[in-house]
Amino acid sequence: MYATILPTDATPAAPADEEFALRQIAGPRDVVLRLYPGDAAGTDHWAVETDEALGPPGTKPAVACVVTFTGPMSPAVREAADRADRDRIGPLMAARATTTGRVLRLWQPDRCRKTVVVMAVDQPTLQDGFRAIAEAELLPGEDPALLPGPDHVEIFEVTAVTS
Repeated sequence: MYATILPTDATPAAPADEEFALRQIAGPRDVVLRLYPGDAAGTDHWAVETDEALGPPGTKPAVACVVTFTGPMSPAVREAADRADRDRIGPLMAARATTTGRVLRLWQPDRCRKTVVVMAVDQPTLQDGFRAIAEAELLPGEDPALLPGPDHVEIFEVTAVTS
């Protein structure tokens, strides 16, 4: 599966399996996150590394947080980020699965960039997740020098979902 995150006026190359129209809450951006079957191709596409539905079935996202690591990420930084996501951050978000709807982890191999999209039922849920992540202790063996944090964090209202 692959994804694009493009302005709303960009014409998609093909019909998507799912589309999420997103309006930036504290800014001027309107984008559409589109999910497609198959493999990614091109620099505007993201490989979907993981797509996790969390919470009760049928949870409808109202907000989305787009966390971007612009890179290029070295292999060591990517490995550390993947471990933190899998072993520390992912379980924290899963523990809040009564209100977190979905987490997509996206990767652009050509640019060595990573983006994580977290969809939730409301902003307090996102804030609770951010707070839990910020307060969580590193796991044994995690090196803070290899965990520089995201370059951009944007919060969007989910204005439409098409599947």
